[in-house]
Amino acid sequence: MKKGILLASLLFFAFQTGISAKEKSSVSNTVDSKYGYSIYYNTGDMEWYSVWRDRKWGVCDKDGKEIVPCQYDIIWPFKDGVAIVNSGAKWIKSDAPKRVNKLMLPGMFEKIWDIADDGAWVYSKETGGIYCIAGGKFGLIDAGGKEVIPSVYDEVVRAGNGIIRVKLDSKYGYFDNKGNKLTDIKYDDAGMFYEDGIAMVNIGGQPNRRGRISGGKYGYVDMSGNEITAAKYAKAKPFSEGLAAVSEDGANWGFIDSTGKYALAPTFENAGGFFSGCASFAETGRYGYIDKSGNKIVPARYDYTMDFRNGLGRVKSVWRWGFIKPDGNPVTRVDFEEASDFNEDGMSKVKRGGKSGYINRDGVEVIPVKYDIIYPFADDGTAKVRVNGLFGIIDKTGKEIVPPKYQDIEPFKNGYAKVTLNDRYGFVNRNGKEVVKTEYDDAGDIENGMVDVNIAGKWGYVDTAGMEIVPIMYDAVGKTDEMMRTPVKSGRKWGYVDSLGMNSVYAKFDTIGRFVNGMAVAKYTGKWGYVNDKGETLIGFKYDIAGDFCDGYAKVRLAGRYGYIDPSGNFIIPAEYQNLYGFDDVVTRVNVFEKQYGSEEMVADVYDIWKFSDGYIVFKKDGKWGAMDKLGGILVANKYNSIEEVKKVLYERVK
Repeated sequence: MKKGILLASLLFFAFQTGISAKEKSSVSNTVDSKYGYSIYYNTGDMEWYSVWRDRKWGVCDKDGKEIVPCQYDIIWPFKDGVAIVNSGAKWIKSDAPKRVNKLMLPGMFEKIWDIADDGAWVYSKETGGIYCIAGGKFGLIDAGGKEVIPSVYDEVVRAGNGIIRVKLDSKYGYFDNKGNKLTDIKYDDAGMFYEDGIAMVNIGGQPNRRGRISGGKYGYVDMSGNEITAAKYAKAKPFSEGLAAVSEDGANWGFIDSTGKYALAPTFENAGGFFSGCASFAETGRYGYIDKSGNKIVPARYDYTMDFRNGLGRVKSVWRWGFIKPDGNPVTRVDFEEASDFNEDGMSKVKRGGKSGYINRDGVEVIPVKYDIIYPFADDGTAKVRVNGLFGIIDKTGKEIVPPKYQDIEPFKNGYAKVTLNDRYGFVNRNGKEVVKTEYDDAGDIENGMVDVNIAGKWGYVDTAGMEIVPIMYDAVGKTDEMMRTPVKSGRKWGYVDSLGMNSVYAKFDTIGRFVNGMAVAKYTGKWGYVNDKGETLIGFKYDIAGDFCDGYAKVRLAGRYGYIDPSGNFIIPAEYQNLYGFDDVVTRVNVFEKQYGSEEMVADVYDIWKFSDGYIVFKKDGKWGAMDKLGGILVANKYNSIEEVKKVLYERVK
């Protein structure tokens, strides 16, 4: 069968609240050396490393001691002293996880192996495809590495309050997080344990087209696995505030308490959950609210009522929405075409007459209902808005930081927002002042008080007062360094201009690098050498390849062999090696996805990212790998087939 190889560069990241990454410590370096790759986690009550070797994950404790050998396809982060594991999983083409907007993908998943409670994903930048973990068998391990729930289940999920839900052959059951069995694996559906410590279960239901269970009978179990009620209800809802809405015949609803007894008789056409002491109910096709004694706080007069959230109820009448208090008194008129629940800032986004705005919990318009669109608020508390086809920016108080008068506007970055007017770009600051006029055909982002801009195909730099720092006359410009030197390109050649915009290095080089201690690597007439900040040659142009200096060493290739030179051009390590890695070299082993055509499955092989900063140099000579010190003294003889083997030898010597 035909096969193809796809390459994707992926870093790793734990996408879970409360988990933090740790800068490389001596323990991290040691763990990396032993396994090839590791991820450090800290949830506050536990620290550990996920380690990778031979396409499998294992676990080390915070001191680097192995507690789980590399034997699992996935190990989810530890929480409450246990971690979910998987053996035999495959990577299958998938949509993005629901919590990720598709617009976020290019910037988010190009460098993420995303591991969260609801799944795991990888993203291939080359194909634009997302692959999620699927299949295999799931289990649970404790902090000591013991499998407290064996890896034999089709699904293992945290169900809340330290309870674990398992699935086997389409049936569900519960364990505690120590591996003790709480219920038989007999349910066709099993819910989560919320604040009340009670979960809803189903027997006899079947999955519908969306995969949700419908039909069958519902019941409830507590956190000890005891059935509060047998599965006898045709319809039911989760417990909230000590009561649950149930219907035995599917038509008449009542409320039961945590003992399974009716607290309110089944006399309602429909019912919701209790929040803020109120629950939605229906009679004669209309909706209202009752309290826990069954008193009708709000008579059934609305077309629909939503559960109370943040102390307010959202109601609908004649295709319009409004809000009421638990005592039934209105907070707003029922005249919004759309209304959201109140967010953590105590605001609800509403729409009236085709215009959007925000109200507070008192019903007062915090942000006037006058905008055609209000985009989501950014982390800095600002949001893009549109009125009559023009864009601006507001804050959460409703203040128009940037009046809506631009053809387009981007979010603030480094204190400035890029704006477009008449197909020309400029910038405004956080006071709404236009600091760079909208007169440029293209522009980058403002950094360090300056921005690269383009007019008629030519590039230069201006500052935040609109003054030219680098004349707009070049075919390309690079990043300005700390000495205010800017690489510029004229035609096909590169040079540098100084802080006054004058050519300090004439544009005659094929390529020129950054200055390190007054010296920059450059390419001229097909060869590499080094120049000073006046463009004068310091080390002649004779190398096939040359790199920046680091710690007084620069890697070069001469006549097909690598070595290291000093700032005078003298060889510290002679050019006699097939390859060398040391100092600030970063070796990225690429992830290989092997796709079998006709199948959506991919095999992910994770390779490491190494930075050699431990004072040794890994080299390849005569087809074999070894290691040396900075002076060329041999630490590991070149007799190994891979860098990994050399790293392991070095680890064994220092552990």
